[in-house]
Order: sequence, then C-alpha cells, then structure tokens
Amino acid sequence: MPPSIFLKAATRTKLPNRTSISFRDACYFIEAFVNGGQRCYASHSVTHSKTCVPPGSNQPPSHRPYNSRQNLLHRTYISLLRATPLMIVFQHNNLRGGELVAIRRDLKVAMQNVDAQAAASQPAPVPDEDGNIPPQPQPVGEQVKMVVVNTELFSAALRVAEYLPKDANVGTSSGPEAYSMTLQHKGSHPMEALLVGPVGIIQFPTVSPPHILAVLNLLFPEKATFKKGTDPLFISGVSKMLLLGAKVDKVGGQTIDTGALRHITNLGDLPTLRGQLLGLMQSAGAGLVATLQSPSKALWVTMEGRRKMLDPDSQKSAEEGSEDPPAA
Repeated sequence: MPPSIFLKAATRTKLPNRTSISFRDACYFIEAFVNGGQRCYASHSVTHSKTCVPPGSNQPPSHRPYNSRQNLLHRTYISLLRATPLMIVFQHNNLRGGELVAIRRDLKVAMQNVDAQAAASQPAPVPDEDGNIPPQPQPVGEQVKMVVVNTELFSAALRVAEYLPKDANVGTSSGPEAYSMTLQHKGSHPMEALLVGPVGIIQFPTVSPPHILAVLNLLFPEKATFKKGTDPLFISGVSKMLLLGAKVDKVGGQTIDTGALRHITNLGDLPTLRGQLLGLMQSAGAGLVATLQSPSKALWVTMEGRRKMLDPDSQKSAEEGSEDPPAA
C-alpha cells in the first residue's frame, strides 16, 4: 500500500478511545479501514508427524504431540502412580494462587516439625571404622508434596498404570498402543470416582502415620480451629478444600475412604509397628517350643521315676538318706 494512502486514511479515520496505541496496531487498523473493513488474521498451520517423535531425538513416540504439555503431564502422572505408596485425594474449590502458596508453606513447616520429632526419638548414628557417619535417608517430610492435577489426564494415566499388562509390547506407556489397550477400562477403577471437578493430591514417599496425622490435622481438621496469628490466606484456602479419599500401595493398591485413612493414623510409626510384630512373633515361637517340649518332658519324668523305682541301688540309697538324722 502506498504511503500516501496511509496518510489520507489516518487523517479521516477516528482511532478508538485508548490511552495508547502501538504503531503496529495503528497500521493494522488503517489497513483494515482502507480495505473496506475486512479483517486480516495471521494463520499458521501446525502439522505433526505420524509418530509424533521430535526429529533427531530418542524420545519415545506418543499419541499426543511430543511438544505438548499434556504429553509431559501424562508421563509425569504415570511415574507418580507407579512410585507413590500413598496419595491423598482432595477437592479444591476456586483455590487462588496466594492461598495455595500459603498452604504449601504451612505444610512444609508441619512436616519439618514431624521430622524433628522422629529424629529426636531415634538413636544417634554410629560412625564406621574410619570414623565417618554413614549417610542418613532423606526425611519423609521433605518428600511430601501437594500437586494440583488435570483430572482427564490423571484418569488416562491411572488406566495405563493399573491395567496395562507388564508383558505388553507397546514400547512406551504413553504410546498410542498403550492408550488403545487401556481405553476399554475407562471408569473401571474405584479411584476414578474421586477424580471429578478440581482435584489435587498429596503424595507421600511411605505410609507414615505421624505424617498423615499431621496433614489431616492441618489441612482437613474435624473442627476448624486456628491459632491466633494464622495467615488469613491459609484459613480461606483450607476452608475450600474437601477430603475425598486416598490410594494406598502404588499400582494394584486399594482406594480407601476418609474413615479408613484416619484409622491408619492410629497405627503408630513404622519402628513401633516393627517392634510389635517382632514381639508377637517371638512370643508365638516361644509358646510353640514350650508346647512341643511338654510331652517329651512328661515322658522323661515318668520314665525317670519308674527307673528309680526298679533300680535297687537307687532305692537303697534313698532309704539310707531318709534314715540319716538331720544335721544340727
């Protein structure tokens, strides 16, 4: 378009009431006016390869475009389901960003307090022969995370993690073959009934009753009582969260309700459970040994008494012992 046409159009065109307008927007507006009000939009056609594999990469194929966020979330959810022994499912209603930040901050502080109590109750680490203290495992509270999930993608990942055969020759769990093989199980898993609406999960690296109890008391209290000075964003955020249930024991585990989840918190920590189990096994073994030894003991006592009765020497020595006067 010649510059003179731009100038003429600009002189008789009334621009919209805006505080500021860029030169590029002004050119688009003038060009649309000169062309008779026709709007021109930029179009870009995106084509994906048939296998959805980035060129020059060893990334496995997927039924979604390789550069999409959905593909990344799908693989992340599959890994989460296969590696997490316990995850708590909750529903959040219109949870804002500031509220989510406040909840995660207080959750981190609560987990640190539980880790400190657990470390204080355990014995001090013993150094090795060189005087070096062996590395300690990462505390459980540092691995407790709260994540907001996409329900549709999480349901698809749940079907792949639960119903895809281990010997299936699909190449990758996010491929089109895995998606087709598990599509028939849509809605079959009990956990899918919880994946309705805005949903989030709290993942635990192990089933630790003290940490579960701390999370339930902090985020899902039976009586909403808060200390003085609590962050208002945390209070408003907790009021929007609803506990739905939990999934235990990774792949092939069980979906439990809120009552069963609260019952787990009464079991005690893992060292306590191990000590109780060890004591139970030892008491049962000692009782079994005593039961097996009692017939042989009774038989030995009977045979020994009969032998003394039939042996004249032993009988004579017993009579002499009875005739001796007692010592003064």
